[in-house]
Amino acid sequence: MKTKTKIKKIMHILNPLAGKGLAKKVQKTLDSGNYSYMSKSPDDATEFIIKTCRETPDTRFTVYGGDGTVNRAVNALMRSGYNDRAQLKIVPLGSGNDFVRSFEGEKGEVQVDVLKFNDRYGINVINIGFDCDVVSRAIGIKKVPLVSGKMAYILGVVGELLHKKAIDATITVTYADGTSEVIEDKVLLIAAANASWYGGGFKVAPTALVNDGLLDLYIVKYVSTKTFVSLVGDYKKGEHVDLEKDVIKDKFKDFVFYRKCVGVKIEGCKTICADGEIFEESTVDIKVIPQAINLYLE
Repeated sequence: MKTKTKIKKIMHILNPLAGKGLAKKVQKTLDSGNYSYMSKSPDDATEFIIKTCRETPDTRFTVYGGDGTVNRAVNALMRSGYNDRAQLKIVPLGSGNDFVRSFEGEKGEVQVDVLKFNDRYGINVINIGFDCDVVSRAIGIKKVPLVSGKMAYILGVVGELLHKKAIDATITVTYADGTSEVIEDKVLLIAAANASWYGGGFKVAPTALVNDGLLDLYIVKYVSTKTFVSLVGDYKKGEHVDLEKDVIKDKFKDFVFYRKCVGVKIEGCKTICADGEIFEESTVDIKVIPQAINLYLE
């Protein structure tokens, strides 16, 4: 792919905690002709990107970190109003790095969709219920020495299985033709996906495309622990979907609802997880903004 955005400035944004301090070592190796900025806090990095965008809109922001760092950069670019001129490059130094998995082997610039949820933005997956609770648990587990991000998530799954809760959800799905559907049910988890992976390698949406103007919606009904354990291995590998027909496989069809849509409103939640970041929300309204971010791959 050829770069469409005319870049005038390159700015490196480093999360000092990413890669267990690796970002600080990276900063020392950067060419003196490139500008680098070591963030002091998530809000600090967001405001810095917004300020830079407004001063020099044609900037390539190379961010060093995981999905949470990418999420904050996306929110900054969208809030700046110059997301159509700036460019985002990702150097994955986080514990999960799920979003970049969708671009293996690709190079150049690609325009990718963004998910707007309430007054914030996401770019990978927005999830509610069991998965969100697992992430909350995994955040604490990751603080344990020698525990990797992927292992923390697996341990979080095991821990959450002992305390899993049903969500009495009202879900309004809006389709590309303008029609809508309302689902009221006890559910275990809901995932609204722009890309394929989350949770350190769970392939929740194997047929998702990041630039089709659609989100892939998965709703898993509340099931027994025994049933969940029997299905989670195939779910992790993305084998709940027939890739040729793009439908749920027979083994999962009684438990998993899947649709491609342009928006979804979910009522009845307590917390949501967007790209690994946790937010308290009782209602979330998710919409797709097509091809809103210029992503640079190399």
